[in-house]
Amino acid sequence: MSSAPQAPPVGTGWVHVVGDPSHRIVLADGTAVEILASYPVRPDAGLYSIATAIEFGCAQCCQGCEATLVAVRDHQLLCPGCYGSLGAVQTPSDETQEQSAA
Repeated sequence: MSSAPQAPPVGTGWVHVVGDPSHRIVLADGTAVEILASYPVRPDAGLYSIATAIEFGCAQCCQGCEATLVAVRDHQLLCPGCYGSLGAVQTPSDETQEQSAA
């Protein structure tokens, strides 16, 4: 028998990111998980490091995942792998540089 803490299963469903004063993700079952850090890399999905590992079904690949790094896109959780597969986002400055080079 393992003595390590087990991640609570949260399944799938809508989530809500709540800002200050207590930065957290509220899961579909009402459980709130503290956000340790957020990474504003994409305009269409947030990437968050959370305080507690959670077990969830990824909204994109539909596979079960246990993670402390989650993405939220359209109010649904994505696993780190699916977040990574979304591809790079070009910023307006990137587009300007490409046009100048052409």
